[in-house]
Amino acid sequence: MLKERGYICFEEISRDFIQLGKEQGIDNYFKTDPHAFSNYLWKGRQKQFQQATVLTTDCVFFDRAVHDVVGYLNHVNDPIPAWEKQLNDFAYDLVFLIKPVKEIYRQDEGRMESFEEALKVHKILTETYNKSGLKTISLPFTTPLARLDLILKHIKNG
Repeated sequence: MLKERGYICFEEISRDFIQLGKEQGIDNYFKTDPHAFSNYLWKGRQKQFQQATVLTTDCVFFDRAVHDVVGYLNHVNDPIPAWEKQLNDFAYDLVFLIKPVKEIYRQDEGRMESFEEALKVHKILTETYNKSGLKTISLPFTTPLARLDLILKHIKNG
């Protein structure tokens, strides 16, 4: 919906890597080798961030950030401390978080966590963003169009 309104959006890159793993017979790449999986995401999301810094547009959206990589590794108790120290190098202006909602939550090829695990991940991601001093905004469960309006309202108001 953001793209349709003319905003630049950097897509989530993990699904491509998950699919590559499945093609190689790896059912859950992250659980099989969290550091290899996370390294791919870390580099890809850094590249997205750096690409965004040279754009001349006022607003850019990311589906996920480097902070998510650190959060997921913390979730499985396998952190990479050097990455945690680098998080302050990635100053996103606003972070929008949406807590998983049981009524609509679905596991699929790219979302392999149970609902209960997704709630734990959400909590750790929130803590990771807050620890980095980034302004986080929790969006309520509502229609996608209403969420979009809330996001755009927050962006206008800074």
